[in-house]
Amino acid sequence: MTGRFALVVAAALTLGAGAAYGATVTVGSWHLWAGGQTLTKGTCTVTGATDTYVASKYPSTSYAGTPLLEVRPDTKQTLWTFVRFDLSSCGLPTTAGADSATLKLVLAAAPKAGRTLTVTPVLGTWSPSLTWRQAQTLSYGPTTTTFATGTTPGVTLSVPVTVDVDAVIKDPNASYGWRISDTGATASEDTTIFASSATPYPPQLVISYER
Repeated sequence: MTGRFALVVAAALTLGAGAAYGATVTVGSWHLWAGGQTLTKGTCTVTGATDTYVASKYPSTSYAGTPLLEVRPDTKQTLWTFVRFDLSSCGLPTTAGADSATLKLVLAAAPKAGRTLTVTPVLGTWSPSLTWRQAQTLSYGPTTTTFATGTTPGVTLSVPVTVDVDAVIKDPNASYGWRISDTGATASEDTTIFASSATPYPPQLVISYER
């Protein structure tokens, strides 16, 4: 929308002992316009991750390159799984946003009874050679979500992690992936096992975004 306006303002300014001065202000043409920005929506799937697990019974042992990612609550042998994705292949600017983000894990071996696992963001860098002892020195954020394993092997479990992924898009240092743990009541044989990136069924991160 455009418009031309002329405004003439005459003012008498009195300074000192009654001296009067005339001032004229002229405002020329101006333009007012309305525009819009088109948001691009899309989906990016990152297949494969940096992943490993650690075991409390063997605090100095690394399981780098393992085909299996194990989670277990037993106090004699607590197992944590770690998963991290590189989002650079998605080419998303820091101004983009995640409408949804889903972590997909293939259940290679199911626990005898269904378990509820806890997903926690890791706030410090770690390598595939991570050990239990090193994992104790990392910083962790508040729990992102929990999810049920079920008891059927071979299925793909979908875990919502939108809040964390959105934060990472805006700041790559906001998170370094997730720790997956079983914080429920201990059960000696209730181990949950996922396929790792060393298998044909690697973890995936599916992101729906706008930019």
